[in-house]
Amino acid sequence: MSPPTTRKCDHLFANITARLRSFCIYLCSSAFICGWFSVHAQPIPQSGTHLIPRPTTPYRPATKISFSTPFRVGDTLTLPAYSFQLVGGGKYHTTTTCRYVGDHCYIFVEDDMWNTPRVTQAGIESLARAFDQSTARHPDRGIYETVTNLFGDPPDVDADPRILILVLDVLDSPITGITFIGYIDIDNEAPPVSREIIYIDARPLDINSNLARATLAHEFQHLIHWKADPDEAKWLDEGCSEYAELACGYKDTTAAATENFFSLAANTDLTYWEDQFFDFDQAYLYMTYFAQRYGDSALRKLVADPDSSIASIDNLLQSLNMPERFDHLFGQWAAAMYLDGEGDLGYRAIDLPPVKREILTTPTNNLARRATRWGIDYLDLGETPDLAFTIQSTGDNDLLVTLIAEGNHPFAAPIPIPASQTKRIHTSGNIARSLAITSTSGTATGYTLSVSELAPGPATSDFDGDGEIGFSDFLAFVSGFGKTAGDIGFDPTFDLDGDLRVTFSDFLIFVQNFGADF
Repeated sequence: MSPPTTRKCDHLFANITARLRSFCIYLCSSAFICGWFSVHAQPIPQSGTHLIPRPTTPYRPATKISFSTPFRVGDTLTLPAYSFQLVGGGKYHTTTTCRYVGDHCYIFVEDDMWNTPRVTQAGIESLARAFDQSTARHPDRGIYETVTNLFGDPPDVDADPRILILVLDVLDSPITGITFIGYIDIDNEAPPVSREIIYIDARPLDINSNLARATLAHEFQHLIHWKADPDEAKWLDEGCSEYAELACGYKDTTAAATENFFSLAANTDLTYWEDQFFDFDQAYLYMTYFAQRYGDSALRKLVADPDSSIASIDNLLQSLNMPERFDHLFGQWAAAMYLDGEGDLGYRAIDLPPVKREILTTPTNNLARRATRWGIDYLDLGETPDLAFTIQSTGDNDLLVTLIAEGNHPFAAPIPIPASQTKRIHTSGNIARSLAITSTSGTATGYTLSVSELAPGPATSDFDGDGEIGFSDFLAFVSGFGKTAGDIGFDPTFDLDGDLRVTFSDFLIFVQNFGADF
């Protein structure tokens, strides 16, 4: 039967605290206040998968539950659904009828929605063609084949390889400005349902739209990811689903698609998920960059890894014999979003808007800043050719400082700084004018930064800033010797001749300056 009217009231209670907290934080930004109503006059479409409570132990049947015969058009089912409303939200049941049988899917429609202007036979057939046969990016293969090739095989607890797609009116609240346009509920894998079901909204979503097809690709990836790694971190799972939309050709690739993230929320934790619009943008940007770096084939291995979050990324990089790990890759990703340049220092598949950054004057003394854990605080250092800056954590948070160089020889140099250390870094010859600063561990987010002009001559070899060039500077130089821009561990502080390499010619300059006292 249809859900009672009382379920039409408001938003999911379990998530209202996090939403209000994030909403209040962003109301503090005047840019957010001015931009919210112009950009978000329409409801924000969003997946509801990770808002549905799920059991801590995933259901794994010893044998498949085999139903007698496949569904046929006209068959009816009473199916569970989920209301994302504050009062009366949660599980309910609704009556549905099979309206289409495809190669890889059954499409059932909620009876109350059938043959309304929102759900027609033509719309159902359009959705089925996208799933079975043809996508915007791949005319010769549908969502099913595209997404399974990328991420792996879906679960199959009912001995029927077809996925049940239920088109219904997903119950949510207009008050929050968010409408849930699709979800999966993994409780359906267990008895008494024992079926793979993807829920697609029909109000206000137009099921004959690319957004409906994108939602289907998105939720199908969730289903596959749950089978392979049911305990996966939400940000990584959602990032893969966002990439599934792109891989099928349904994701907006213009700069407008992520402008809210770049202008408001770059300094937010990639790995902490609150189901905000910027969480989806951030995860989408990261996984798109990840796939660009390591290829689509790496995604299946990533999804199959039993570990979660950062550990999964590190495991995959190790299996690919890559020298970098998550922290170094994060710094390069931060630089790629800043530069949007060629190769690994930019994006091939999507266009990016400019990132929000703070422009510093020289000198700057003990400037207090905040770098969220796995967020990015972008800074521009101005036009002075030679600079020295000193940075240190003000708490227990380790830092990752990525120097970003533009111009004819762009590069990114991620430099880790433990919470217990103060790091002095030189940028000579106007090669690195920007910083991306991240906290990588700990509970604090604060750091201080001082920037001063670096005098030419011996001062460039005073790596620790103590006014003399001695043995401690020599040890520092040795730690950076042999590195080239792009290498892990490259620090332009030791590139004294400005050729983007730390070589014997830099050592000769250092030797000439050794012993100077000023």
